[in-house]
Amino acid sequence: MTKGLLKPKDLKRLSIDPDTEQALVYFLSLVEEISPIVALDKHNTVRFANASFQKEFRIRPVMIGADLFSILKLDSKEEENLKENLNKSRHTKLQNQEFRKGNKFYGYTAFPFGNSIGMILKDISQNKKLQKKVANLHTKVLASQEEERSRLARELHDGVGQLILAAKLHFQAYQKSAKDHADSFKSGLSLIDRASQELREIYTNLQPSALKELGLEAALTSLTTGIFPLQKIKVKTEFKVPEKIPQIVQNQIFRILQEICANILKHAQADKVELRIVSDKNTLVVTTKDNGKGFREKEARIKPTGFGLENIRRRVEDLNGTLFLESAPGIGTTYVLRIPLKQRSKEKI
Repeated sequence: MTKGLLKPKDLKRLSIDPDTEQALVYFLSLVEEISPIVALDKHNTVRFANASFQKEFRIRPVMIGADLFSILKLDSKEEENLKENLNKSRHTKLQNQEFRKGNKFYGYTAFPFGNSIGMILKDISQNKKLQKKVANLHTKVLASQEEERSRLARELHDGVGQLILAAKLHFQAYQKSAKDHADSFKSGLSLIDRASQELREIYTNLQPSALKELGLEAALTSLTTGIFPLQKIKVKTEFKVPEKIPQIVQNQIFRILQEICANILKHAQADKVELRIVSDKNTLVVTTKDNGKGFREKEARIKPTGFGLENIRRRVEDLNGTLFLESAPGIGTTYVLRIPLKQRSKEKI
C-alpha cells in the first residue's frame, strides 16, 4: 500500500462492514477530487497529499514524506510568511491566508487535527487579477474626479472670477466719482449678469435644469438642438420615453448620450446624426447613429482619450443594461443600449 491516502481497493484488505466500506469509498473519492489538500507533521513534512494537490504542484506519490517547501519552492519572503502561519495553525485555525508562487496566487486555510496540520488550498490568481482591474478602475475614477474639479476651478477662476473682478473695479470707480465714471455702474451690472449666466451654464453641465424640471425628453431635446445645428450637423430625433422613470436612470441615460454626442462632435466628422429612445415592454432601447468616419473599437479603448467609451460602458453596467457598439473606419458609429426598467436591487441604486 502506497504512502498517503487509502485507495478504495485497499479497503478490501480491512475488516469493514459493507455499508461503512461504501461510505468510505464515497468519502475517499470525494477527497481526491476536491480542492488541493495536504497534511503535514510538526516538521512540515508532507504526510498526505490528495490527487488535486499532486496535480496542482506536479508531485508524484513517491514524494510523500518530502518537505513541503522543497515542493513549493517559494521565494524567501513567501516561505517565511507561510512557515509562520503554519506554526500558528498548530494551535488555531487560520483562514483567508495566501501566498504567491511564481505568477500564481493561492489562498489557503490551515488548521490543527491530532498531531498534524491540514491545509486546503485554492488557486485565486483570477481573483487577484480582477482585484487589480477594479483597483485600476478606481484609480481612473479618482483621476477623472480630480480632472473635473480642476476643470471647474479653471472655469470659475478664468470665467466667473474674472468677470466679478472686472465688475468690482467698475463699481469702485463709480464709488470714487459717479460723475467721472457715470457708465461704470451700468457696466458693472452687465458684468454681474454675465457672471450669473456663466454660473448657470456650469450648473447646467453638472445637473441639467431641464432634466430635473421637465424630464429626460426635454433635456435631450435641449442638448441636441443646442449643439448639433451650430456645427451644421443635421439631427433627427425620436424620443418616446415612458413616464415615471427613476431619476437615477434618467441622469445616467442623459450622461451617456451627452458623452456620445461629445464624441460625435470631437471625433466623428459627421453631418447626420440620429437619436432614438423607445420602450419595449420593460426595457428602454436607446439608439444613436452617425455617418462619421468611425473607428476601431479595440484601438479606441487603449488610447487615453478612449476613457469616454469605458465611461459609457460602466454607466450602462450600473443600470444593469447591455451595450451594442458597431463602428469601423468609413461606416460611422451605432450605439444600441438596452436598459431594464424593472425595479432594481438597493445595492445597484
